[in-house]
Amino acid sequence: MCFGGGPSVPDTTTQTQYVREAPEIEARKLGLMDTASQLAGTALQLPTQQVAGFTPNQQQAFGAQQKGLGTYQNYINSAANMAGQSTQAYDPNSYKDYLNPYQSYVTQGIQDQIAQAQNQANMQAAKTGSFGGSRQGIQSAELQAQGAQAVGQSLAQGYGQAQQQSQQNFQNQQQRLQQGAQLAAGLGQQQQQQQTADVTGLLQTGTLQQQNAQMQEDAKFKQQMSQLYEPYQRAGFVSDIFQGSPTSASSITMSTAPGTNPLAQAVGAGITGLAAYQGFANKKP
Repeated sequence: MCFGGGPSVPDTTTQTQYVREAPEIEARKLGLMDTASQLAGTALQLPTQQVAGFTPNQQQAFGAQQKGLGTYQNYINSAANMAGQSTQAYDPNSYKDYLNPYQSYVTQGIQDQIAQAQNQANMQAAKTGSFGGSRQGIQSAELQAQGAQAVGQSLAQGYGQAQQQSQQNFQNQQQRLQQGAQLAAGLGQQQQQQQTADVTGLLQTGTLQQQNAQMQEDAKFKQQMSQLYEPYQRAGFVSDIFQGSPTSASSITMSTAPGTNPLAQAVGAGITGLAAYQGFANKKP
């Protein structure tokens, strides 16, 4: 059996390396992860976004507009009525309303004067003995004609005056109706414009108030949301710091290297010892 130093038996090398943060940093990161997990599992009661409602001024504007709808129509109707009357034709019989109420007395006076003249003519004819004659008849006829003419002239004059006054008053009335129609239409338009201006003013004021109220609601909502998410922001802030901090890593290395065969070592040592013994023995006398 041959003994001697033999070759080493090769072993498979397995090396595992663990790189870890410094213990205090690793502990803080683990604590941050736990906090983040708790926050993620927390049910959030989100606030409700509020919308500002209509202000009292806006409500008043709505009511005023509703209440004022069609109120100008009375003026328009009056204007249309007066405008229609102003275009009516003149009634020729309307002069009767302007006849002289004393015309009958005037006529009676003329007739009395004619009758008195007729009596005087008859008395004169009786004194001269011509009563009943042709001359007296002619004179009586002339007096009657004069009386009829005087009555006719008086009536014609009264009729003419009545017609003139009636026409003049009719024209004045038509002008007044036209002016009244224009005035009524203008009042209706002015009322509508003023009402619109009032409603517009109330709406503008109410809109400013509503915008201000909405800004307050938005600011309140943002503040509530900020307060609600403030813990998450703090967690993110700390996480950003950890991500940006330098790594203080420590390493733990575990490895196995190839070793000498124990049997070969023993055999080699024995051979070496034997050779040394033989050399020592050969040197003896």
